[in-house]
Amino acid sequence: MLPKDIFHKHHRIGIDIDETLAESVMDGLAKLHLQNKMQVIQDFCQITSFDWTDILGCDMTADELVYFWRMHSLHWVFPMSDAIDGVAQLSWQDKYIHVITARNEHDHRSDTEKWLNLYFPEIHPSNVHFANHLSSHNHAKSTICKSLDVTLMIDDGLHNALDLAENNIECILLDKPWNRKVEANHPLIHRVQHWQEIIDNLNSK
Repeated sequence: MLPKDIFHKHHRIGIDIDETLAESVMDGLAKLHLQNKMQVIQDFCQITSFDWTDILGCDMTADELVYFWRMHSLHWVFPMSDAIDGVAQLSWQDKYIHVITARNEHDHRSDTEKWLNLYFPEIHPSNVHFANHLSSHNHAKSTICKSLDVTLMIDDGLHNALDLAENNIECILLDKPWNRKVEANHPLIHRVQHWQEIIDNLNSK
């Protein structure tokens, strides 16, 4: 459960994209299946790892993953249920929203900005930041948050949530099969089941 005053305490808020704003995982697996004729997981609940090589059950290098996502752009994914309403309400309440994604900027800035403009026009392109996690030029999301004075992050990665919390950045962790293996027992990490919980909190008196 979210603390009742969580959004009163924070003005600058960071939001992840994949599996936070966008339903990326199952779409990506379907594309891999079609393009490579791979037998991939069909049930979302079976995806219990954050590592794509574990998900796919094969050895794909970081370069191969980058190539796949470059060739099969992410602009075709749909937004998460209630994410559009949630971001709109954050904007209406004068929250300064930054998108902080693990995607690689070189490969995905253009398509990412087009996708965000389509579904989340409140987010200005200058407020989209890339952690480049599959690149040698990668940055921890906590480092990016600190540079932007972001004090609250919404994410689906447990490793991100733990790192953020250790750096005194509060995190709302969207519940996913891959972040349930270890319970995030930290006072700055708050697990929610879906965006509706965030919306309900924003609308509470």
